[in-house]
Amino acid sequence: MRMVRAITILSLIVLSGAGEARELAGRFGYLGEWDVTATLTEEKAAVSSTPALAGSLLMKHNAVCGPGETPEKSGHIRMSVRGMRYSAQMTLAGSSCAFSGTLSETAHIFVTCGGEGQIPLRLWFK
Repeated sequence: MRMVRAITILSLIVLSGAGEARELAGRFGYLGEWDVTATLTEEKAAVSSTPALAGSLLMKHNAVCGPGETPEKSGHIRMSVRGMRYSAQMTLAGSSCAFSGTLSETAHIFVTCGGEGQIPLRLWFK
C-alpha cells in the first residue's frame, strides 16, 4: 500500500510540473514593429509524437499605425520544440501558416501568412 501511495504522489508531482505555462515573446515585421506574446501550455499528445505547446497569441503594433491598420492582432499558435529548434502553426487575423526556426532574440525566419508576403519573425521563451 505504501508503494502505491508513493507512486501516486510521485505521479502527481510529475504531472503538475508538465502543465506549467511557458511565456513566448517575439518580434514580427521588417523593423520588429510588432511585439509578439503568447502563454503556451502543453497539449496532451499521442504516445509516439513530440509534445506540443499551444495557446493564444497577441501581436501589438509598437510604432505609429498607418491608415486602416489595426494596433493589435490576435490568434493562436501551436508549436513543438526540440532544444532550440521549433516548428509551428499559427492562425492570425484569419490567416494560417506553418513555419520552423530557432528560438532566439537575434535569429529570424521569414513567414508567409495571408497575402502579406514574407515577413521576418523572431521568437524566444522569456
